[in-house]
Amino acid sequence: MLTQQQWELIDEKYGMLINKICHAISGDEATTSFDDNLQDLRIAAMEAVAGFEKQGGGKNGSFDEFWGSQGFDKYMKTVLWTKKNNKGAKVTKKSNITRDTTHIDKEDIILLEANPTPALDDKIFVHELYNMVTPVQQEIIHHVTYDPKLVKPNGRINIRQLSQQIGMTYYETSKELKALGELIQNQL
Repeated sequence: MLTQQQWELIDEKYGMLINKICHAISGDEATTSFDDNLQDLRIAAMEAVAGFEKQGGGKNGSFDEFWGSQGFDKYMKTVLWTKKNNKGAKVTKKSNITRDTTHIDKEDIILLEANPTPALDDKIFVHELYNMVTPVQQEIIHHVTYDPKLVKPNGRINIRQLSQQIGMTYYETSKELKALGELIQNQL
């Protein structure tokens, strides 16, 4: 177990490297936020100290004996970069799952529930859009704008529920949504 003074030595020497590595791990905010990366790397640094002490049946000695040695320095850097690569590989593996998802901040959800009417900028955009779409697409825009429950957590439209609200078949609604999505250059 590290003392506060020992951790401060590690943080002073390797803190900037840890921050650099945290920024290098990228991906979905939900799975690889900077704070999560920072915690993971700090834990890896603490485990590296314990691992280095145990190597070779304790031949490296205690923290105070190996601190500042070239062997420990290389070991620590290897552990940190390996942690980054392992975490990055997991992010890459999950990228197909999280590719089309939308990050929703809890505060935004609370504000949306408290005020279901669209913001002024959204109203201006929707008004301009109304002149470019068919009457059926206008109805779709109206329903989606005023009923946020039609938007799934992943950001996609619940076509089945929307088709029931506008009285069209699933296929017809899907076809209209696809045309609307192509018009506004967004997958709905």
